Amino acid sequence: MRRIASIALAAALACAAVALQSTRWSYTRAYGPFVRNGRIGQTVTEPRFTIRVDRVDGARTIDVPPTQYTKAQQITATGVFVVVLATIEARRSPVYAGQARLHTRYGDYFPTDKLGGGGGLSQPVVTPLSYVRFEPGLPRRGAYVFDVPPAAVAGARLYVSDHDAEDAPFGFYRDDPRRFAAEAHVDLGLDTAEAARLTSRPPSGYSVPEPS
Repeated sequence: MRRIASIALAAALACAAVALQSTRWSYTRAYGPFVRNGRIGQTVTEPRFTIRVDRVDGARTIDVPPTQYTKAQQITATGVFVVVLATIEARRSPVYAGQARLHTRYGDYFPTDKLGGGGGLSQPVVTPLSYVRFEPGLPRRGAYVFDVPPAAVAGARLYVSDHDAEDAPFGFYRDDPRRFAAEAHVDLGLDTAEAARLTSRPPSGYSVPEPS
């Protein structure tokens, strides 16, 4: 009888250990980010910044202006360029909103690196919002540009988190994970019909606006 009880107790403890292991929080769940949800046209307020997505455009090619060292060029999307036009403002202190990604049913896509420039340490010729240092009281409007497969556009959402100004001076630091980051999740309103509008006949020669 004691042997049966011991076996039953051991089995119960084993089941409890498995259940505890399965409920253990992941790193992401334990350390952030703190998420606030919104949708296109709505201002999402985080502790360190606000963001309002104003419009979403599609493009097949983007015009890149000339520089002192390069000629004007036209870059072509591997899939389709999704251009998210947004207005961002710092609330209390300077901030980068450098960790942006397009969350889709096929996974996350990060801002394209096709906009010119010399790599992670240099600013692109066409400046995306990822590289802008926002100041309190000075909202700025610009764009995030993603190159994604057309089939991934429907249902896509914009995820943007804050970045301390001193932590993100260069491009390759912008994707580092941050504990307890504030992250805005914005529904872009890309239902099946709107996604088809953006991807079926995207325009060529799109000019991405500089932050203003």
